[in-house]
Amino acid sequence: DVPAWLKSLRLHKYAALFSQMTYEEMMALTECQLEAQNVTKGARHKIVISIQKLKERQNLLKSLERDILEGGNLRVPLQELHQMILTPIKAYSSQTSSTEEHSRDADS
Repeated sequence: DVPAWLKSLRLHKYAALFSQMTYEEMMALTECQLEAQNVTKGARHKIVISIQKLKERQNLLKSLERDILEGGNLRVPLQELHQMILTPIKAYSSQTSSTEEHSRDADS
């Protein structure tokens, strides 16, 4: 949910800009592209950093899992997961999934 994510970043005034983009376009945004759309310097920086964090979610999840399995405190992982739930996630496509499964099956 991109609008909720932008609101959590206090950047909801840019929701209309993001509503025009695909997930892939959003994930590939640069400061130059945002500047061309008249996004303020502070907001551009915040958006680019936040998108970088989105790209690092998989590694963060693995790290959280490792911490939990090693008997770590659950409070921090739960807080991280709560924040992650607010971030945009690419829509699931069964067609994409079945294509990936066929690729994996062919490799086996």
